[in-house]
Amino acid sequence: MSAEPELKLNHYAYAQRERLAYIDFVLQYQGSIARGELMEHFGTAVASGTRDFTLYRELAPDNLALRHENKRYYRTDHFKPLFHHDSHTALNTLAHGFGDGMTSPRAVSGFCEDTPDLIAPPRDTLATLSRAISQGQAVKLIYISLSSGGSQRVIVPHSIVNNGQRWHVRGYCRKHSQFRDFVCTRITDIRIDHTEIAPAELQAADTEWNQQLTLELVPHPGHDFPEAIALDFNMSLADTSTQKKQPIRRLTIRAARAGYLLRHWNVDCSSDHRLPADECHLWLRNHEILKQCSNAVLAPGYATDRRGSPMNTKVSR
Repeated sequence: MSAEPELKLNHYAYAQRERLAYIDFVLQYQGSIARGELMEHFGTAVASGTRDFTLYRELAPDNLALRHENKRYYRTDHFKPLFHHDSHTALNTLAHGFGDGMTSPRAVSGFCEDTPDLIAPPRDTLATLSRAISQGQAVKLIYISLSSGGSQRVIVPHSIVNNGQRWHVRGYCRKHSQFRDFVCTRITDIRIDHTEIAPAELQAADTEWNQQLTLELVPHPGHDFPEAIALDFNMSLADTSTQKKQPIRRLTIRAARAGYLLRHWNVDCSSDHRLPADECHLWLRNHEILKQCSNAVLAPGYATDRRGSPMNTKVSR
């Protein structure tokens, strides 16, 4: 987007920018839009819809053309988006609809589908955790663990995290006197605990949460055509010690989240990339970095001592 339209957009109210963004998105990803579609989506009147399209044409006159036979605006070959719609946001919008869905239903595209979400935290659990984090409070709860069943815990939560499969809450566990991760769906009988919070229980004291690790992900050496993997993961080319160009994706992530990510993407984290290439598309080239990560036990192929036994991980299963 050019500087002039971007500067002008900053002068409009949020609701106005949302309607302009909707026009921009539909033109870019669906190719055409009618005034009635804009009005129906936002619940606006005819006059408002007309003003929105007039304003959009003032800001980006070469982006759209009106066909009078069906009264639709079509994307032109000279289209330059007014708003930045990255691929993740675009796919989410196509699959789930434009907007936040809080005040009106979201219309999906009909030609883009996301993976079904089989695991979602109960609404009241999520709300209580979110309030506790926002207000700096502890929570008392019953946690159902795979290893030990149900037990009462008091935790001081500081973050809610998606590990690619399920949602965790991370916080200080007073029962074990350390920061741990708890699967949100395994929490029952949760309520605010009004006890005082100690400095050692705050996010600032969570060493692994605040430590950043840079993972070097490369195509698994067992693949004959690594360029396919490089395209999948948007890898760049980097020099190695042998002066041979190697596709690589460097990803910086919190140490507390590294094990989950590597497990989710089934990254071979063994020192000699021994896991089957047909099961692992990626290899963690700097696998030794996981010595700094207590949940490295989750990383496929990684062993933390000579006997191959995992270290004590701070994950509540």
